[in-house]
Amino acid sequence: MDMDFNIPDITENADKAAGGGKHRKPRRAGKIRLGDTIRSISKFYTATEEKKDEDRGISFYSLSEGEEKFSFYGMDVSMIGVCIRHKKTAAIYMELPAKERENFIKTLEKTEGQGQDAAGMTIFADTVTSIFVTKPEKSESVITIALMDSEEAKALSDNEAIEKEEEEKSKGLGHKIFKVYFYPVGRMSRKSYIPKMLGVGIPASILFAITCLKPELFVGDLNFYIFFFLVLGTLCFISLISLGIRRLSDIGISHLYYWLFFFVLFAINQVGDTFLGSQLMATRVAAVIFMIAVVVLAFFPGENKKNKYGPVPKD
Repeated sequence: MDMDFNIPDITENADKAAGGGKHRKPRRAGKIRLGDTIRSISKFYTATEEKKDEDRGISFYSLSEGEEKFSFYGMDVSMIGVCIRHKKTAAIYMELPAKERENFIKTLEKTEGQGQDAAGMTIFADTVTSIFVTKPEKSESVITIALMDSEEAKALSDNEAIEKEEEEKSKGLGHKIFKVYFYPVGRMSRKSYIPKMLGVGIPASILFAITCLKPELFVGDLNFYIFFFLVLGTLCFISLISLGIRRLSDIGISHLYYWLFFFVLFAINQVGDTFLGSQLMATRVAAVIFMIAVVVLAFFPGENKKNKYGPVPKD
């Protein structure tokens, strides 16, 4: 469900469409009309707040338990949510199977004229109402259709974010891997954290298991096994720290608690000889506690609003 996508500035598109003498687009999708309050929408759907952007004064609501499908420009679509700004509906979001996108675009072009491609979507805009149709990624089976009030769309547009996103896409694979796994700044949602944590945590756990089951491989001078463990183990450890910090940021917990946790692990490792029988056993205990904490972070929901570490992350 893609509602919080970056909206480009439609001023130029809307002016061109207005000059072309096109008729006004519908302001209603199913039983919801642009400008409706969340109270009136709740008569037909169960509305659940998913995200809130206090800086822009908007909230995104998912809609369920209402009209499952309805016709929009002759195509059967599903209602997924709305964007509320200044207590009124600024955008209505629908889903359509990706395989139907081409037919839907052709239908729109017959009545609304040629659409404009920009920032991963096709836009049909005039001075009153605008329609945004997203382009699916390879793994996506559905597309999002957004019906928006044009003035609200202008207020919600974020060209700076779009330009930054395009700049990030143009950079190399190494930069992308660094940003995803080793950059500790910002927030990370549970949905994004879990697959990345597993992608790093599983190899780290396998390495740990090998050191326990085959300790003789890591005895003596530097060899292939020791070198491989040091390099891969260090990369996994640093990555898990980075992912954990961003997960804490999303939850809204101070990073001081993270470093306090590491101080406790350090203390456990240092007193290993005295209380756990050996330094090696203490290191293993500390590693297990660390991995448990990494997994536990996946169960805490993030703050549904902007906090001091950044805005609500987009999945």
